[in-house]
Formats: sequence, structure tokens, C-alpha cells
Amino acid sequence: MRLFCLLTCVVLLSACRTKDPADGVLRVTVKFPSYRPQCLRVEVGDGINQVSTDLPSSQFKDPGAKEVQVAMVRKPTWGERLNVKVTSFTAFSGNQCTGALVDVHEDRELDAPPGKSIDWIVTLRALVDADADGFFADGAGTEALDCDDTRVDIHPGAAERCDTTIDYDCDGKRACADSDCAEKTCTDGDLCNTGKRCVGVGALALCGGGTPKCTQAEGQCQATVTCEASTGACIEGNVQVGAACDPGSPCVTDARCTADKQCVGNVKTCTTPLNPQCQESTGICNPTNGSCTYASKPVTTSCMDGDVCHDPGLCDGNGTCIGKDTPCPPRECNTVAGCTANNSCIYAGDPAQLNLPCSEDDSGAPRVCTSTGQCAVFPYTPSNFNPNTIPGGDIGELRTTGAVVFDTDNRSWTPVVNGPDTFAFTIKTLPQSGGAPEILIIPVRTLSLGGELRIVGTRPVILAVYGDATLNHDILASGRIVNDAPVPGAGGNQACTASQGKFGVYSGGQGGGGGGAGGATAGGNGGRGYNANATRGDSGVLQASTLMPLLGGCAGGNGGGTGSASAGLGGAGGGAIQLSVARKLTVVKALSVSGGGGLGGKANDSTPAAAGGGGGGSGGRIVLEAFQVNLSADARLTANGGGGGEGGGTGTGSAYNGVSGASGSERTSIAASGGTGGNVTGGDGGAGGALGSPSTGENGTTILSANGGGGGGGGAAGSIHLRSVQPCVINASSVISPAPTGGCAPL
Repeated sequence: MRLFCLLTCVVLLSACRTKDPADGVLRVTVKFPSYRPQCLRVEVGDGINQVSTDLPSSQFKDPGAKEVQVAMVRKPTWGERLNVKVTSFTAFSGNQCTGALVDVHEDRELDAPPGKSIDWIVTLRALVDADADGFFADGAGTEALDCDDTRVDIHPGAAERCDTTIDYDCDGKRACADSDCAEKTCTDGDLCNTGKRCVGVGALALCGGGTPKCTQAEGQCQATVTCEASTGACIEGNVQVGAACDPGSPCVTDARCTADKQCVGNVKTCTTPLNPQCQESTGICNPTNGSCTYASKPVTTSCMDGDVCHDPGLCDGNGTCIGKDTPCPPRECNTVAGCTANNSCIYAGDPAQLNLPCSEDDSGAPRVCTSTGQCAVFPYTPSNFNPNTIPGGDIGELRTTGAVVFDTDNRSWTPVVNGPDTFAFTIKTLPQSGGAPEILIIPVRTLSLGGELRIVGTRPVILAVYGDATLNHDILASGRIVNDAPVPGAGGNQACTASQGKFGVYSGGQGGGGGGAGGATAGGNGGRGYNANATRGDSGVLQASTLMPLLGGCAGGNGGGTGSASAGLGGAGGGAIQLSVARKLTVVKALSVSGGGGLGGKANDSTPAAAGGGGGGSGGRIVLEAFQVNLSADARLTANGGGGGEGGGTGTGSAYNGVSGASGSERTSIAASGGTGGNVTGGDGGAGGALGSPSTGENGTTILSANGGGGGGGGAAGSIHLRSVQPCVINASSVISPAPTGGCAPL
């Protein structure tokens, strides 16, 4: 600790020369021959007790002297040998020496008898401080050496400057590499940027950022300004005269830079109005978007609007020409499609009037609009007849009040009480080629049935309805078995030479089965009798699938028989019905031309003899055509084939006639079953065709000397043709058997 006996006058000894105290005074003279210390620390002690003082150079009595004296009062308890230590520092702060250590001089075990005053001289090393900044360029043991002893501003602890490459504080790091320069401004020798700062730490630190000293003047036509790195001078280049530029206005075009740094172009002219007739020839440019606007001419200005169907008109004051309409006169079934010149109108069919009634011609026939804009009796061309050849006076009404049968051979209605007023309509005949029977066509405005209508006879029938038609009752022209005899539908069994089923041949006591009739699809072959020599009846040839001529189905072939055992007769063919409706046709009930079943073969036990069963009759043909065909859930369209008859069977003392096959269903798509169950040995008849193909009749058999004839083959299904100008509407619950042709199909 510092002793209180330290003299208050720690200055030159001569300044406080008085009588020495009893314990003596220790006087230390510090000599510094080559430099002036910034601060001296003098320490005296005996190893146990010690006293020290820090003396800044500002307290040296003689600034020009090369020495300074320090006196201390000796303490009685000190020993006889003392240590003296003098240390030189580079700075003084507060009340003590600070900074770097410059020199240390220490003398140990000096004699200092008690009660005596002692003088000691300490000479510091001779160090060079050329710039007199208190720091030295040499000197072993010196804590901080002056790295440039020629400049007083360069020495250890000096303030580092960050904008040069000089190490001011002598720490070996320059500018930004010195941590003292972190985030401080710098130049790094770059004269073209200002406000740069030190970024990073240590050797990797850089002088970066800053603002370019030379800035580019705004404007497209300004010269390019560059900075000269060696001087930092801003140098302006040449203006690119003639370079394209943006004048900042859409109303200036082809702008170029001028020598005086301006962007100059041509003012946009507006001389092309959209409608010169109703707009002024010269307009002004809109500076917002560059579009030209033209003033409108007065409303009294005459003009043509460009529509060849218009007469000259007047401008509307808004730049538009309004011509005068010269409307085309209306024409039924048509809409105006344009004109090639005034009052020269062009028409086209009007879809909105399609199939709506239009004016009648001179004959009085009702007519409707076609898609081509014509007013015709039918909006399409029907099959098998020309509706335009029927005079209006021959188009009547067909109304019945109950179930009735129409015979096409004698044109009678039975019972008469349920039949129509025969004076209310006309029945016409249409010949057909190729030996096909003539057609009976009944043209009517109204078709209203009060009950079932069954059509029989040898002629097919066309019901031509010049309007709408709804079938609320059945129309049947099916082949049937009546009083054990086959009865064809209207037009059935006609022109069937090749398509009728072939007859079976009786031989050796048993008859071969009758062949199924040929329809739009093949019938089934008949079965053979038990006798292998018996010839079966094969199916007939397929009928043509065309709509013309209009033909019904064909009969099945008879089974092989003999005088004592009659052959089963072939089933009757279904008829042919065509229903052509000018407007909408709605079917609510059944329309059937199914074939009849073949009859069973007979048997006689006296001979004995067993005949073959007859083949089933084929379904006929249905043609439905209308502007729109609509089949409800209860609609039934059928042209199914009849089932073949069963063969007879006989033995000693016993004879069993074969069972007839079922006629084709008039209301379902279920195949008609062949005759079966009448005896053990007779062959079963084949099933008739429906949605599927018909079946072949089975062969006869023998058991306990009882022999049987072959069964008849199943009749083929006929054909159904649906044709609709508009898309058909067919309920999924309706029945169509077989599948139709013509493009209509259930949804």
C-alpha cells in the first residue's frame, strides 16, 4: 500500500529541501538521457514494506531537463537493505500510469542504514523517440514499439484511421482489417464511391457499399456518365443522337433523341374515322391511350349503314348510321335469312315452326312446315307411298266405338256396330312389284279407336295420319290358330315361295317335322321322325330386310303325314302394318304382327302311323314413322315367331296327337314355346324366335314299339322399323321384340 509518510512535495528535491526527518529520506534521481517519459512509477521497499508513486511528465519541474528527483520518508520499521524500481509508461490516466510499458530499471539490496538519508541515481535506457511521441522504434523488452518513429500520429494506442492503408496504432492491422474500424467509413482507395463502410472481421474485412459519386441524369436522351477511378472525376459521354426513345405520350410517334438531350417525335394525326359518313374527317388524339376520337356529324346527315336490306338513313348524332328498314314480308314456315339487295329477301326454314300446321293447298290436304321451309303434307318422305298424291278430299276420319275386325280382302268391319263410318274416309290401293300383294292405304286426319282393332286378310295395311295419332287400344295383325286352323295376319303368308318353311316327308310310318318359316331372321329346322328315312322340313329362305315391298311373315312348313294320320299344319305368318304419322305418334297399347304356332301331328293306331308337327309361322313387319315417335311404358311392339307343333306318336292299340305350338306373344318378348307333353315318342316343337333365334324341332323317338314323328321347327321373328325425325321418346318399360331397326332405341 502507499505510505502516508510520502512527502507531499514529490517534485525536484531542491524544491522541498528542509531538514531531513529523524528516520531519514530516500532520494531517487531518475535520469532519461534520450527521451522524456510520459509517466514514471518509482517503487521503494525492503521486500515486506513498500511505497510507490506515479509521476506524470506534466509534473516534472523542468520540462527541458533530462532527469527528475523523487523523495520519500523512510519508515522506521524498514530493514537496512532496500530495493528501488523505476518503470516508464506511455500514458497517465487519473492518478496512475497507464498505457504500454517502455522501460524498467530495478536495483536490489541497496544499503540504507536506519536514520540516514540516502541518495540513489537511476538511469533509464537510451531509447530513440525521433518524433517525441513517447514511443520508440527499438528497445528490447519495450512493451509497445513505435512502428513509424518519423510521425508523431503513428504509435501504439494512436487512433486508427480507416480510410487509408497506414497502420496508425501499430497493431499490425490496417484500415478495415483492424477491429477498431468495424462499421466505420472507409475509402479503400476507391475514389468513385462515397460513404463506404468496413464490413466483416479480421483479414477478410472489406471496404464495401457506399454511393456512386457520379450519378446518371434522368431522361432517356442523357449522356452516359462514368467515373475515372484514378481521380474520382465524373466524365460525361456523348449523347446518342437519333436513338429511339419514349416521349411519354401515346400521341407522339417515331420519337428520337436530339443533340440537346430531348426526346422529340411526330405528333399523331387522326384522319381515319371508323364511320366517315357520321364522323368528322379530322379527330384529336387522346393523350391517355393514344386513340383517336372524332366528333359526330349532325343528326341531319344522310348515310348508308352498309346493310343491303336497308334504305339510306340518318346519322344518330353519336357517329352511327341508322338505316331505314325495308322488312321482308313474313312467309309461313320460314324466317328471313337476309337479302342480296333492297326488297330482295332470302328465306330459310324456321326451326321454331317445324311441323306446325300451315295453310292447306287447293286439294284441302292438311299440311305442316318442313325443315326446309316448305309447307307439305308430311315433314318427311314416308315409306311405300307418296302423301302428296292423295287429294285432300280423300283424307277423312277413322273412328271406332269398340273392338272390331277389319278384313282387307272384302274391306268389311265386324261387328258393323263397332266399326267406323265407312263414308267418312277412303280406302285406296297401292300396287307392289315382285308379286307382292297390293297395299290398302287409309289416309285420315283423325285416327280414334274405341277398342281393339284386329286386321286380317291377304293385304298389308298403311294407316296414313295427316296430324297427330295416339294408339289407346291394341292394333293386332298376328298369325293365330282359330278352330284348329292357322289364320294369318293381314298380309301374312304372301309372296313366300322361298321363305315358307319346307314340308316334312312321311316315310315308313313316321312323318318328318315341318320346317320353321323364314322371316327377317332364319327359322328353325324341323325334327326327323323315328324312321331315319323320313325327311325333315327345313326352314325357309330369309326374307329381304328392306321396307319395300311391305310384306308380312311366312307360314311354317307342314309336317310329314299320310291319309290315316294328318300332318300338323304350319303356323300362319304375322301380318304387315305401316303407321305413318305427319306429327307426333304416341303408342300406349300393343301393336303386334307375331306369327302363329304350328299344329301338332296326328296319330292313327290302326296302321299305325304318326305325323310330324307343323313349323311355326314367322313374325310379320311393323313400320312406325312419325315426326316424333313416343312409346309409353305400356307400349308393346311385337313381331315374334310362333312355336313348332309336337309330332304325333303311335303304337299297337294306342295313338296320341301332338300338341300345337304357342303363337308368338303379342305383348311380351318371351319366346313362344313349342308343342310338348301330348305323348312320349313325338318330338317336341321348337320355340319361336323373339329377341333370340328360334329353336329346331326335336326328333321323334320309339319306346315299347311306339314310334313318334318329328317336331316342327320354331318360326323366325319378324322385323320392327322405327323412324323419327325428332329423337324418339321410348320408355324403358315398353316392350319391343325383336330389337328395332331405324335408329330408335330405348333410353
